[in-house]
Amino acid sequence: MIKVSDLKKFEESNLYGTVVIGVGTLISAFFSYLVQFFLGRKLSISDYGSFNALLSLSYLAGVPATVLGVSLVKIVSELFVKDDNHQLKYLFKELVALLLLTGFAFFIIFFFFRFKISEVLKIYNITSIVLFSALLGLGFISLLIPSYLQGLQKFKKLAIFQIIGSLTRFMVPAFFVLLGFGLNGVFGGMFLASILSFFIGLAFLSFKVNGSEISRNTEYLKKLIVFSLPVLFVSFFLMSLNNIDIILVKTFFSPDTAGYYSGVVTLGKILLFGAGAVTIIMFPKITALYSRGTNYISELKKLLFLLTVLVLGGVACYFVFPALLTHVFFGKGFEHSIQYLPLFSIFVGLYVFINFFVMFFLAVNKRSVSILLLPGVLLQYLLISVYHETIFQVIWINIFICIITLSLLVIYLYTNVIKCQAELITKS
Repeated sequence: MIKVSDLKKFEESNLYGTVVIGVGTLISAFFSYLVQFFLGRKLSISDYGSFNALLSLSYLAGVPATVLGVSLVKIVSELFVKDDNHQLKYLFKELVALLLLTGFAFFIIFFFFRFKISEVLKIYNITSIVLFSALLGLGFISLLIPSYLQGLQKFKKLAIFQIIGSLTRFMVPAFFVLLGFGLNGVFGGMFLASILSFFIGLAFLSFKVNGSEISRNTEYLKKLIVFSLPVLFVSFFLMSLNNIDIILVKTFFSPDTAGYYSGVVTLGKILLFGAGAVTIIMFPKITALYSRGTNYISELKKLLFLLTVLVLGGVACYFVFPALLTHVFFGKGFEHSIQYLPLFSIFVGLYVFINFFVMFFLAVNKRSVSILLLPGVLLQYLLISVYHETIFQVIWINIFICIITLSLLVIYLYTNVIKCQAELITKS
């Protein structure tokens, strides 16, 4: 029998963790955006467009690493509950070797296709593509520390690590850019910052990864792969909806136009991090309620109302102050971006709702939600590939796709969640 006092402590612990992680994520996002605004002022328009095109490509190519990180949190949590420190050590050591090999394989693949990437994305600095490939290869090993800290419920350490990591990824590339290395300095600096962050992160772990007492057991490595598969498509489709337009704009438009569009994307996605904080809070709350078999619909409605207020307020700001926002963050160099910002904010607002509902479905174990994202991803790619005469046309396609996808998610929510919950309450 669970005592009321124990349940209260559990809820308070969850709230504390949510607040700490939320603050850490927001501060980390601030430094991530600081990189964008710094590069927007220091790089040429075309180089800034190239940076964001490669960044979007990294999001899509890095989906396996992201999914692996989510699955690793589950495995580490399971071992943490069992107090199996030996397996935690073994798994860590095995994953270091495995993820380094996987990352090296990714580097080789992208290095091999460096000239094709240069041709398609109109990026003629081959060295920057090579450095980008090396950075992409580190994406797998970089997920290890934060996944372990989250699984071990070291929320305060995780938040601090996130902040230190994002600060490092800002300072090191900025240093090389100021020295005059341009786009090469950006990716070279990020590569060095990722290595530095990993070694800093080792100090945050509560166990030392050494000693001969570590026993070998591949059970959890197998579980890691099995857990990763269902979430893979969900993550990939979400990333595609949010990044494929940047890659296609870089492909079909001039380097300068792609650069201006990158400025619009960077400013518009501030809304994604601001209002998206509600999703960070929602996920653990709904997960806890679902796990206890408690009715979570009322909590969902409260959080959805809060999200709606934030999104509407954010979009209103973009419509009223597009020039001010652009000038504050980028100066006069991105004057051509102002005209697109209000409309693009609608697309971002719709995407925030899509991300919210998808994470909600994952919280209540509805992993088949990826099927509802697939039509939008395919249609977005096809429509932008055919209709790309202007940037406005691209943005309208994005909005159209998001409306369709959001409609499917809302219908699925009503028929498979709300209706079922209502029937259960009636029966009880």
